[in-house]
Amino acid sequence: MKYLILILVFASFTRIIGMDVTVTEIEYVETIRNDSINTFWQAKHYLLRSGNISKYSKKKTIKNNIGIKDDAIEFKPKNSKNRLVYKNYKNNEMYSEDLIGFKLFTIKDSINIINWNIKKEKKEILGYVCTLAETFFRGRTYQAWFTTQLIAGGPWKFDGLPGMILKADSKDGYCSYEATKIKISKQEANTFDLTNSYTLKKKFYSWSEFKKKYKEKAIKMSKFSTAEGDFSITPRITRERYIEEDDLDYTMDKKVREYFKK
Repeated sequence: MKYLILILVFASFTRIIGMDVTVTEIEYVETIRNDSINTFWQAKHYLLRSGNISKYSKKKTIKNNIGIKDDAIEFKPKNSKNRLVYKNYKNNEMYSEDLIGFKLFTIKDSINIINWNIKKEKKEILGYVCTLAETFFRGRTYQAWFTTQLIAGGPWKFDGLPGMILKADSKDGYCSYEATKIKISKQEANTFDLTNSYTLKKKFYSWSEFKKKYKEKAIKMSKFSTAEGDFSITPRITRERYIEEDDLDYTMDKKVREYFKK
């Protein structure tokens, strides 16, 4: 009887391991543009969505440091490394990394952090009927196109709509995300990696904790000398706003701007 039970358990386990699951794979082209310093960066990203898990990471850089002027400075945006955005829909958890200075910090958010306003406009993307939605998220206004014909999700931190986001753009032109390939297949559950590598980290930061540390570092690194013209400033916003525009604790960036206006 014991041997029979062991055989049945092993047979069930084997069926689970070899079980076919639906896998949605989407390739996106992500673009970040900063016209104020004449810079342009573009890369292919890969979204893997299966069951309750989503993983979004960079595949390869397409273009870097493309500008109108010949003296465009080298541009390496904060997501230029192969950093991962990991989402667990069952637990409503989202993990990502961001830099403070030269050190990476792991941020733990909930997935449903964006409040969308769904519009009536429709258009087709890669054969899927999409609906327009708008939001203001951490310093920027976005338009997104999502389809209910695919499982819910989206590139980067975009999520919370009743379908997959295939295109998203900030209204100011700073960043955009557009699906270029979609593949839906049945695969064995053990043929791809859906583990959360962030669970190996010792410390997670909430978004508010991360912003606080970011501002502390920005103040500490501030340097400005009118005599020599040397300055060191930290941006208040890239894709997300780290320091509020009306914040009075960190003022070095505004002092530098005033200096160069003169």
